[in-house]
Amino acid sequence: MRALLVSVLLLLSTGSAFAAPDPVVVFLERNGAVVGMDDGDVTIPTFGGGDRVWSGIVGCVADHFAPFEIIVVDRKPARGEFITAVVGGLASQLGLDDETTNGVGPYDGTVLRTARVFVFSKVSGERDVANLCAVTAHEVAHSLGLDHSATCGDIMSYHLDACGTRQFLDIAGPCGEGRDRMCATGDETQNSFRRLGALVGFKPQPQADDEPEADADDEGEYEYEYEYEYDDETVPAAEPAFTPEPEAEVDAEVDTVTSPEINEAPAHSCPTRTRRTSGSPGRQRQRPWW
Repeated sequence: MRALLVSVLLLLSTGSAFAAPDPVVVFLERNGAVVGMDDGDVTIPTFGGGDRVWSGIVGCVADHFAPFEIIVVDRKPARGEFITAVVGGLASQLGLDDETTNGVGPYDGTVLRTARVFVFSKVSGERDVANLCAVTAHEVAHSLGLDHSATCGDIMSYHLDACGTRQFLDIAGPCGEGRDRMCATGDETQNSFRRLGALVGFKPQPQADDEPEADADDEGEYEYEYEYEYDDETVPAAEPAFTPEPEAEVDAEVDTVTSPEINEAPAHSCPTRTRRTSGSPGRQRQRPWW
Protein backbone atom coordinates (compact mmCIF):
# COMPACT_ATOMS: atom_id res chain seq x y z
CA MET A 1 0.00 0.00 0.00
CA ARG A 2 1.23 3.46 -0.79
CA ALA A 3 -0.32 6.73 0.34
CA LEU A 4 -0.70 9.46 -2.24
CA LEU A 5 -1.06 13.22 -2.19
CA VAL A 6 -1.16 14.73 1.27
CA SER A 7 0.44 17.90 2.51
CA VAL A 8 0.64 19.62 5.86
CA LEU A 9 0.31 23.40 5.78
CA LEU A 10 2.20 25.06 8.64
CA LEU A 11 0.24 28.16 9.57
CA LEU A 12 2.79 30.54 11.10
CA SER A 13 0.83 33.78 11.09
CA THR A 14 -1.27 35.81 8.71
CA GLY A 15 0.41 38.61 6.83
CA SER A 16 -0.21 41.11 4.09
CA ALA A 17 0.79 40.28 0.52
CA PHE A 18 3.67 42.05 -1.17
CA ALA A 19 5.07 41.99 -4.66
CA ALA A 20 8.43 40.28 -4.90
CA PRO A 21 11.01 42.63 -6.46
CA ASP A 22 13.10 39.88 -8.08
CA PRO A 23 12.36 36.41 -9.46
CA VAL A 24 11.98 33.77 -6.78
CA VAL A 25 14.40 30.86 -7.13
CA VAL A 26 13.12 27.39 -6.22
CA PHE A 27 15.79 24.72 -5.79
CA LEU A 28 14.63 21.11 -6.04
CA GLU A 29 16.98 19.04 -3.87
CA ARG A 30 17.31 15.32 -4.68
CA ASN A 31 20.41 14.60 -2.59
CA GLY A 32 18.82 14.53 0.85
CA ALA A 33 19.12 16.90 3.80
CA VAL A 34 19.89 17.03 7.50
CA VAL A 35 17.01 18.35 9.61
CA GLY A 36 17.45 19.46 13.21
CA MET A 37 14.76 18.00 15.47
CA ASP A 38 14.20 18.27 19.22
CA ASP A 39 15.72 14.83 19.79
CA GLY A 40 18.64 15.27 17.39
CA ASP A 41 19.44 15.58 13.70
CA VAL A 42 17.49 13.56 11.14
CA THR A 43 18.93 12.68 7.73
CA ILE A 44 16.46 12.69 4.84
CA PRO A 45 17.82 10.24 2.23
CA THR A 46 18.42 10.95 -1.44
CA PHE A 47 15.60 10.63 -3.96
CA GLY A 48 15.46 7.05 -5.21
CA GLY A 49 13.40 7.32 -8.39
CA GLY A 50 16.27 7.65 -10.86
CA ASP A 51 17.37 10.31 -13.31
CA ARG A 52 14.55 9.92 -15.82
CA VAL A 53 11.83 10.25 -13.20
CA TRP A 54 13.66 13.18 -11.60
CA SER A 55 13.85 14.96 -14.96
CA GLY A 56 10.10 14.54 -15.31
CA ILE A 57 9.42 16.00 -11.87
CA VAL A 58 11.68 19.02 -12.45
CA GLY A 59 10.18 19.76 -15.85
CA CYS A 60 6.62 19.38 -14.55
CA VAL A 61 7.19 21.71 -11.58
CA ALA A 62 8.83 24.25 -13.90
CA ASP A 63 5.76 24.07 -16.16
CA HIS A 64 3.42 24.82 -13.24
CA PHE A 65 5.41 27.95 -12.32
CA ALA A 66 6.19 29.00 -15.92
CA PRO A 67 3.73 31.97 -16.01
CA PHE A 68 5.28 33.52 -12.90
CA GLU A 69 8.57 35.22 -11.98
CA ILE A 70 9.85 31.96 -10.55
CA ILE A 71 12.98 30.09 -11.62
CA VAL A 72 13.00 26.35 -10.93
CA VAL A 73 16.44 24.71 -10.76
CA ASP A 74 17.79 21.37 -9.57
CA ARG A 75 21.35 22.41 -8.84
CA LYS A 76 22.04 24.44 -5.71
CA PRO A 77 22.53 28.13 -6.55
CA ALA A 78 25.96 29.54 -5.72
CA ARG A 79 24.56 32.64 -4.07
CA GLY A 80 21.43 34.54 -3.20
CA GLU A 81 18.18 33.51 -1.54
CA PHE A 82 16.18 30.50 -2.68
CA ILE A 83 13.43 28.18 -1.55
CA THR A 84 14.55 24.57 -1.10
CA ALA A 85 12.20 21.67 -1.79
CA VAL A 86 13.74 18.47 -0.41
CA VAL A 87 12.35 15.44 -2.26
CA GLY A 88 13.00 12.12 -0.55
CA GLY A 89 12.46 10.00 2.51
CA LEU A 90 9.51 9.25 4.74
CA ALA A 91 7.12 11.46 6.68
CA SER A 92 7.83 9.50 9.86
CA GLN A 93 11.37 10.87 9.87
CA LEU A 94 9.85 14.25 10.79
CA GLY A 95 7.29 12.77 13.19
CA LEU A 96 4.44 12.58 10.64
CA ASP A 97 2.30 9.70 9.41
CA ASP A 98 3.79 7.58 6.62
CA GLU A 99 0.37 6.23 5.70
CA THR A 100 -1.00 9.61 4.75
CA THR A 101 1.47 12.50 4.71
CA ASN A 102 3.18 13.40 1.46
CA GLY A 103 4.63 16.82 2.18
CA VAL A 104 5.02 19.73 4.56
CA GLY A 105 5.65 23.42 3.96
CA PRO A 106 5.56 26.72 5.90
CA TYR A 107 2.97 29.42 5.25
CA ASP A 108 2.33 32.95 6.51
CA GLY A 109 0.63 34.56 3.52
CA THR A 110 3.81 36.13 2.14
CA VAL A 111 6.76 35.00 0.03
CA LEU A 112 9.24 33.14 2.25
CA ARG A 113 12.32 33.33 0.04
CA THR A 114 14.50 31.06 2.16
CA ALA A 115 11.86 28.49 3.13
CA ARG A 116 12.50 24.76 3.13
CA VAL A 117 9.69 22.37 2.23
CA PHE A 118 9.67 18.57 2.19
CA VAL A 119 8.12 16.12 -0.27
CA PHE A 120 8.23 12.55 1.02
CA SER A 121 8.85 10.55 -2.14
CA LYS A 122 8.92 7.18 -0.36
CA VAL A 123 5.33 7.82 0.73
CA SER A 124 4.00 8.69 -2.73
CA GLY A 125 6.05 6.14 -4.59
CA GLU A 126 9.30 7.36 -6.08
CA ARG A 127 8.23 6.83 -9.69
CA ASP A 128 4.91 8.69 -9.45
CA VAL A 129 5.93 11.74 -11.48
CA ALA A 130 2.51 13.40 -11.65
CA ASN A 131 1.82 13.18 -7.93
CA LEU A 132 5.34 14.12 -6.81
CA CYS A 133 5.16 17.11 -9.15
CA ALA A 134 1.79 18.21 -7.75
CA VAL A 135 2.90 17.75 -4.14
CA THR A 136 6.07 19.75 -4.79
CA ALA A 137 4.23 22.62 -6.50
CA HIS A 138 1.61 22.61 -3.71
CA GLU A 139 4.16 22.79 -0.89
CA VAL A 140 6.33 25.38 -2.62
CA ALA A 141 3.21 27.48 -3.26
CA HIS A 142 2.49 27.56 0.49
CA SER A 143 5.91 29.15 1.00
CA LEU A 144 5.01 31.61 -1.79
CA GLY A 145 1.90 32.76 0.07
CA LEU A 146 -0.97 30.53 -1.09
CA ASP A 147 -3.55 29.05 1.28
CA HIS A 148 -5.56 25.91 0.58
CA SER A 149 -8.28 26.36 -2.04
CA ALA A 150 -11.74 24.77 -2.00
CA THR A 151 -12.00 24.99 -5.81
CA CYS A 152 -11.98 21.57 -7.47
CA GLY A 153 -9.08 21.24 -9.89
CA ASP A 154 -6.90 23.81 -8.16
CA ILE A 155 -3.49 22.48 -7.21
CA MET A 156 -3.98 24.01 -3.74
CA SER A 157 -7.24 22.13 -3.13
CA TYR A 158 -8.25 18.94 -1.35
CA HIS A 159 -10.03 17.68 -4.47
CA LEU A 160 -6.80 16.43 -6.03
CA ASP A 161 -7.48 14.94 -9.51
CA ALA A 162 -11.27 14.80 -9.19
CA CYS A 163 -11.61 17.61 -11.76
CA GLY A 164 -8.68 16.68 -13.95
CA THR A 165 -5.00 17.59 -13.82
CA ARG A 166 -4.32 19.98 -10.96
CA GLN A 167 -3.36 23.56 -11.89
CA PHE A 168 -3.15 27.05 -10.42
CA LEU A 169 -6.65 28.01 -11.50
CA ASP A 170 -7.69 31.53 -12.48
CA ILE A 171 -10.91 31.19 -10.48
CA ALA A 172 -11.85 32.98 -7.24
CA GLY A 173 -13.25 30.65 -4.61
CA PRO A 174 -13.29 30.09 -0.86
CA CYS A 175 -10.32 28.65 0.94
CA GLY A 176 -10.71 25.38 2.79
CA GLU A 177 -9.76 21.80 3.32
CA GLY A 178 -12.75 19.53 3.98
CA ARG A 179 -15.14 22.49 4.03
CA ASP A 180 -15.19 26.10 2.90
CA ARG A 181 -13.69 28.74 5.17
CA MET A 182 -12.34 32.27 5.08
CA CYS A 183 -8.76 32.49 3.89
CA ALA A 184 -6.00 32.95 6.46
CA THR A 185 -5.29 36.40 5.00
CA GLY A 186 -8.79 37.52 5.99
CA ASP A 187 -10.09 37.46 2.41
CA GLU A 188 -13.27 35.58 1.59
CA THR A 189 -11.82 34.01 -1.56
CA GLN A 190 -8.51 33.10 -3.17
CA ASN A 191 -7.71 33.04 -6.88
CA SER A 192 -4.56 30.93 -6.77
CA PHE A 193 -3.31 32.02 -10.20
CA ARG A 194 -3.89 35.75 -9.68
CA ARG A 195 -2.71 35.77 -6.07
CA LEU A 196 0.53 34.00 -6.93
CA GLY A 197 1.08 36.49 -9.75
CA ALA A 198 0.45 39.39 -7.37
CA LEU A 199 2.94 37.99 -4.86
CA VAL A 200 5.83 37.11 -7.18
CA GLY A 201 4.93 38.79 -10.48
CA PHE A 202 4.04 37.44 -13.91
CA LYS A 203 6.65 36.81 -16.56
CA PRO A 204 6.35 39.34 -19.41
CA GLN A 205 4.38 38.03 -22.34
CA PRO A 206 6.44 38.01 -25.54
CA GLN A 207 5.41 40.60 -28.10
CA ALA A 208 4.90 39.62 -31.71
CA ASP A 209 7.87 41.80 -32.76
CA ASP A 210 10.11 40.02 -30.23
CA GLU A 211 9.62 36.56 -31.68
CA PRO A 212 12.66 35.30 -33.59
CA GLU A 213 12.33 34.97 -37.33
CA ALA A 214 12.19 31.39 -38.54
CA ASP A 215 14.61 30.05 -41.10
CA ALA A 216 13.10 29.05 -44.40
CA ASP A 217 13.55 25.36 -43.68
CA ASP A 218 12.51 25.13 -40.02
CA GLU A 219 8.75 25.56 -40.51
CA GLY A 220 8.64 28.40 -37.99
CA GLU A 221 9.77 26.38 -34.96
CA TYR A 222 12.51 27.38 -32.55
CA GLU A 223 13.84 26.28 -29.19
CA TYR A 224 15.06 28.12 -26.12
CA GLU A 225 16.22 27.33 -22.61
CA TYR A 226 16.74 29.19 -19.36
CA GLU A 227 20.12 29.06 -17.63
CA TYR A 228 21.08 29.76 -14.06
CA GLU A 229 24.46 30.01 -12.30
CA TYR A 230 25.46 27.17 -9.98
CA ASP A 231 28.40 26.38 -7.76
CA ASP A 232 30.38 24.48 -10.38
CA GLU A 233 28.97 25.28 -13.80
CA THR A 234 26.11 26.79 -15.74
CA VAL A 235 23.52 24.26 -16.82
CA PRO A 236 19.91 24.36 -18.06
CA ALA A 237 17.50 25.09 -15.22
CA ALA A 238 15.20 22.20 -15.98
CA GLU A 239 14.80 19.43 -18.50
CA PRO A 240 11.51 18.88 -20.33
CA ALA A 241 8.94 16.76 -18.58
CA PHE A 242 8.22 13.28 -19.85
CA THR A 243 5.19 11.04 -19.71
CA PRO A 244 5.98 7.90 -17.72
CA GLU A 245 4.65 4.53 -18.75
CA PRO A 246 1.40 3.67 -16.95
CA GLU A 247 1.74 1.41 -13.97
CA ALA A 248 -0.56 -1.40 -12.99
CA GLU A 249 -3.10 -0.51 -10.33
CA VAL A 250 -2.48 -1.87 -6.88
CA ASP A 251 -4.76 -2.61 -4.00
CA ALA A 252 -4.87 0.30 -1.61
CA GLU A 253 -6.91 1.90 1.11
CA VAL A 254 -7.89 5.46 1.86
CA ASP A 255 -6.55 7.28 4.87
CA THR A 256 -6.47 10.87 6.00
CA VAL A 257 -3.66 12.83 7.54
CA THR A 258 -3.31 13.80 11.15
CA SER A 259 -1.98 17.24 11.99
CA PRO A 260 1.05 17.05 14.29
CA GLU A 261 3.25 20.04 14.93
CA ILE A 262 6.49 20.66 13.03
CA ASN A 263 8.94 23.36 14.05
CA GLU A 264 6.57 24.36 16.88
CA ALA A 265 3.96 25.74 14.46
CA PRO A 266 0.28 24.70 14.32
CA ALA A 267 -0.50 22.56 11.29
CA HIS A 268 -3.41 21.97 8.95
CA SER A 269 -3.98 18.60 7.35
CA CYS A 270 -4.74 17.58 3.77
CA PRO A 271 -6.52 14.47 2.46
CA THR A 272 -5.08 11.56 0.55
CA ARG A 273 -5.86 11.08 -3.12
CA THR A 274 -8.79 8.79 -3.85
CA ARG A 275 -7.31 5.32 -3.85
CA ARG A 276 -8.45 2.67 -6.33
CA THR A 277 -8.71 -1.06 -5.73
CA SER A 278 -8.16 -3.22 -8.82
CA GLY A 279 -11.45 -3.94 -10.56
CA SER A 280 -13.47 -1.53 -8.42
CA PRO A 281 -14.34 2.17 -8.74
CA GLY A 282 -12.38 4.77 -6.79
CA ARG A 283 -13.53 5.46 -3.26
CA GLN A 284 -12.59 8.04 -0.68
CA ARG A 285 -13.38 9.02 2.87
CA GLN A 286 -12.20 12.01 4.86
CA ARG A 287 -12.04 13.21 8.41
CA PRO A 288 -12.79 16.84 9.21
CA TRP A 289 -9.88 19.24 8.69
CA TRP A 290 -8.18 20.73 11.75
